[in-house]
Amino acid sequence: MNGTRPGASRENTLAVVGDAVLERLQRDTRDARGLPNAAFTDPAFHELEKERLFSHTWAFAASASLVPRRGDILPIRVAGRPVILVRGQDDTVRAFHNVCPHRGARLVTEAQGGKPAITCPYHAWTFGLDGAPRNRPHYHGPGQHQTEARNDDRDTCLFGIRSATWHDWVFVNLDGRAEPFDDFIAPVEREFAGNDLSVFRRSELAMHHEFASNWKLVVENYCDFYHVFSVHPALDVAMSPTMRRAMWPGGPHMFNGYSFDHSGTGISPDASELGLPQQPGLSPEKASSMVFGLVFPNVAINVYPESVQFSHFEPVAADRTIMHMWFYYVGDAATAPEHGQARQRLYDDWAQLNAEDEGICRQIQEGRACDAYDGGRMAPYWDTGTIHYHRQIALAIRDGGPAA
Repeated sequence: MNGTRPGASRENTLAVVGDAVLERLQRDTRDARGLPNAAFTDPAFHELEKERLFSHTWAFAASASLVPRRGDILPIRVAGRPVILVRGQDDTVRAFHNVCPHRGARLVTEAQGGKPAITCPYHAWTFGLDGAPRNRPHYHGPGQHQTEARNDDRDTCLFGIRSATWHDWVFVNLDGRAEPFDDFIAPVEREFAGNDLSVFRRSELAMHHEFASNWKLVVENYCDFYHVFSVHPALDVAMSPTMRRAMWPGGPHMFNGYSFDHSGTGISPDASELGLPQQPGLSPEKASSMVFGLVFPNVAINVYPESVQFSHFEPVAADRTIMHMWFYYVGDAATAPEHGQARQRLYDDWAQLNAEDEGICRQIQEGRACDAYDGGRMAPYWDTGTIHYHRQIALAIRDGGPAA
């Protein structure tokens, strides 16, 4: 026996967001300390995040445009859990746990289209795209099939997951305990007011960039304008000093934005003047500015007059993250050949930025192996958002379950 009492390991993991840590997070930015190193390096804490953070909040699942037609079925994973998205005959996108309620077989292994129902590969039980049971062959014995749902079959339905579709993006709440989605997304809608996200369509280009770093560090870096001076030379030239602001909070989320005096992609001037169409009806102010939102905990949305970049930071391991970025344009500009060069140019701009961030994120992760680092010494102007973000992570995990 090593003398470790049952539950001690879990208590140690929870201590990463314990009272002493929270007290340091609640100080003024100059005196605050961020989350301990274990929050970025410990595999046990990574698992705790799946259980208490991603399961308890509204987590991004997938783009609704990946299930564009009725009868489309898409298997995905959210917080490590197998999930299926379906577009029903009523055109509603729904989410279910990817498991048969009978004997626990995984239902769907690859995307399907035009399906009227989901059939379990084990015993051929069939479920409608609303999750209700339809057919259970030989249920009452050889040749005795159950072909109609009965009043006592309610607990035989697929295990539904609370979901919400916002523009092209589906969010799910795995444990069903999160606030109403409308309340969750309201601060984002307020900051994005004056932009019409409904006109944007997803293009064929997508970026999937791997970082040897914890997902929270990659998110923090994405939100940090302070490092532009030293890490992104081309962006540093393109951005005037007045374009660099500290993040500000809105609910659990964070925001930023700036105005610019050039046309093109919004990252840098576009000498080709290809004229990507802007959202219709923009005010002069909105036509020359962008707004950025970090949708808690791991989605970032950049809204420019003529494009949107939607990024999902997928936590793969305690020290590994995959950033998925999708590019949206106004109407037909998402696919029209005459705008192909402009779309590619924007893609290349972001590929360069992410390549520059890859090395610095790896070094930030490596720095978390130093015991002397105790959460950081914060810059009072730039790091208010960093501390806000750490505080939201800590509070979500502390309140994420009955043991908190």
